[in-house]
Amino acid sequence: MYSRLKIFSVLSLLLASGVAFTVVYRLSAQQPALAKQSTAAAGGENSAYRPPMAPGLKVTDLGTSSRTYRVNMVKGDGVISGLTEFAEKNHIRNGHFTGLGAVDEATLRWSDPVNRKSKTTEINEKAYVASLVGSIATDKDGKPVVHAHTVIALSDGSTRGGYLMNARVSIIAEIFVTDEEGAATSPNR
Repeated sequence: MYSRLKIFSVLSLLLASGVAFTVVYRLSAQQPALAKQSTAAAGGENSAYRPPMAPGLKVTDLGTSSRTYRVNMVKGDGVISGLTEFAEKNHIRNGHFTGLGAVDEATLRWSDPVNRKSKTTEINEKAYVASLVGSIATDKDGKPVVHAHTVIALSDGSTRGGYLMNARVSIIAEIFVTDEEGAATSPNR
């Protein structure tokens, strides 16, 4: 009986020391990693890459009261004229939009800052609107002004992009317009 108790005590002691060794080993292994993290956080040599700052950054809080519309256009509709008409009817003075679709005619403009001239690109074939983004603001007379940029994908897989002067829908266009002035400002709502 005495020998079984002695064996049990020795095994318990070995088990306890094994657990203690494991705990100490794991804690010591974590110390270099914690030291590296604190050095990086303090701006030391091991700090991660920091992108350049943006000293000219300006932020405008537009509030939480906005309203988003889905504007669908069909074959033959003009994208810019359709958005302008939509903005007039819905009294949108400050908005932005994104969209997709297909066109069979478009005129894009690109400003050349070196020569201080504009270049235009005419598209006269069926193509996809891979990206359409822009804003709606008002001019000095309170009339809506649509400013759009687009990327148009041609049938050969190439793309053309720039400021969208005009485009004619060939199948459909789906454009999501967000009115930043809020749901309460328009009399038609």
